[in-house]
Amino acid sequence: MLPKDQIDKLKEGLFRQLDHFPEGERDNIKEKVSSMSDEDFEEFLIENELITAENKTEKKQCVFCFINEGKIKSYKINENSENIAILEINPLSKGHCLILPKKHIGINNLPQSSFELAEKVVEVLKEKFSPKTFKINKNEVLEHGSIEVIPIYGDEKERKKASEEELENLKKILTEKKEIKEGKLKPQETVGVLGKEQKPAPLPKLKPRMP
Repeated sequence: MLPKDQIDKLKEGLFRQLDHFPEGERDNIKEKVSSMSDEDFEEFLIENELITAENKTEKKQCVFCFINEGKIKSYKINENSENIAILEINPLSKGHCLILPKKHIGINNLPQSSFELAEKVVEVLKEKFSPKTFKINKNEVLEHGSIEVIPIYGDEKERKKASEEELENLKKILTEKKEIKEGKLKPQETVGVLGKEQKPAPLPKLKPRMP
């Protein structure tokens, strides 16, 4: 059996991460863990692969890794080969996002691609919601670094729990693509994607018909 101090440490680490879980799931886990004996809690850790059964050593129990592995529901709005961008479930403002490396790496080892994805998210948020400015923070939870992108509108007070409906709606808005409909451009709207005027093609010249 695990030593008492290690069990207390594992419980403390687990409870610290519950803010990132969906509300119903968070309450269920907290209630379940609080009612467990030390033996039951140890078995819970093994079943959820938080420790190994063989030598009972602690494995990574990182909420960001769980999100990347699909073990915790998230609201992904973008990604690249090394990172995902998700909506914060306890946002300070509309469009508050997190950039998470797919690998478990610390705050001092964040790859350049993390910042590149953050820039893309900023551009989308500018287009969709027109915030006054942005607050960009580097954070670390259980040695897993992340970048926090917070749009600032001027009325931010405190973080609030977002409902699943709100998060789904935000995800839809931030992931929808622009569509160019054929036949909708007016004559003066002849600037193409590359910024050059699109002139109509000349009519073909017909050879004179022989009698």
